[in-house]
Amino acid sequence: MKNIGKSFENWWRASIPDNMFYYRFRDSGGTWGGNEKMRFTPSNIADNLIFYNGGLFLNELKTHKGKSIPIECIMGNKTKEKQIDDLYKANQFHNVFANIIVFFSDVERCFVLDIEDFLFFMQDNDRKSIPLEYFETLGKEIRVEKKRSTYRFKIMDWLGDYK
Repeated sequence: MKNIGKSFENWWRASIPDNMFYYRFRDSGGTWGGNEKMRFTPSNIADNLIFYNGGLFLNELKTHKGKSIPIECIMGNKTKEKQIDDLYKANQFHNVFANIIVFFSDVERCFVLDIEDFLFFMQDNDRKSIPLEYFETLGKEIRVEKKRSTYRFKIMDWLGDYK
C-alpha cells in the first residue's frame, strides 16, 4: 500500500451511509497562476465534512502505525496550527462538531477525538505523541471491519448518538 493516508480517506468515503451529506475538501495543487515565484496554497479547515441530522461534523483524518500518534503528525507547521485554531472556533457554534479522527493501522482501531480534548492534551502534557490510551479514554471508537485489502468504518456507531 503506497499511501495509507489517501487509502484511509478513500475507505472513509466508502463507509459513509447514503443518508448523510459528505464533502471532501480539495487538496492544494501547490502552485497557482503558472508563475514559479508565486505560491498559493489554500488551507482547508478539515479533510471533510459530514452533515447528518442537523449536525455539521468537520473531520481531520489521520492514520498512523503504532500505539500513539506524534503531535507533529497532527499539527506540524503553521498552516496546521491555524487549522487547529479554525477547528476550535468552529466547534464553538451550536451543532458544529470539529474532530480529529485517527486510524491506528497496526492495531486496526479508529477513534474520534473532539478538538477540545485534543487541545486539552496539548495544554496538559509535555509529551510529543498522543497514546492510544488517551483516545480510548476520551475519544469515541468507531468499529473497523476489515475486508480483504480495504476497511469499512462503522460511522453510525459514532454519529448514531446525534439524533
